[in-house]
Amino acid sequence: MTGKIRVTPGRWIGMGWEIVRADLGNFLLITLIALPLAMIGSFLVAGPLLAGLFIAVRRKMLEGRTDIGDLFAGFNLFIESFLVFILSGIFCLIGLALCFLPVFIVAAFYLFPYLYLVDRRVTFWDAMEASRKVVSQHLGGYIVFVFLLLLLNFFGLMLMGVGVLITIPVSVAAIAVAYKESVGFKYKPPESHGPIIIE
Repeated sequence: MTGKIRVTPGRWIGMGWEIVRADLGNFLLITLIALPLAMIGSFLVAGPLLAGLFIAVRRKMLEGRTDIGDLFAGFNLFIESFLVFILSGIFCLIGLALCFLPVFIVAAFYLFPYLYLVDRRVTFWDAMEASRKVVSQHLGGYIVFVFLLLLLNFFGLMLMGVGVLITIPVSVAAIAVAYKESVGFKYKPPESHGPIIIE
């Protein structure tokens, strides 16, 4: 699938909004819980919480529903998601120290590692490398995508900070849409055979 990637940042963000809008109450509640937990737990829980957000979005996309439990399911990937958060953060700091543009490149490279973790259950390094290889094929387009996501969340912050309750899940959903089109979900939801009637 990686050979047929069409990088369409604006469309991905629009589709992310549609996913969130379809279950706005749940996504607002999930984000409202995740943000203070991330502030209290700092870098220790930020990775697992991000993984949980991606689990919630993936479940909505593939199964049509989500709930609070999806957020905490990210803690099943605690070590791997923690390491992804720490390493990608260090790489972004190095990029920022070198110049302004490299930080966008690094952020683009590591758009998808959490999705590789939750969808394919690979190691943190394999997830980061897989993300980098996919993004490097169309780096310019993904840099534009990162810039638009940052701009979106900046506007969310400008709305007295409350706007991020919407822009964060929209950003996560947009990245999940990009992953679906760039890589493809491996996870398949269990088939429903309808209710079992016992007479």
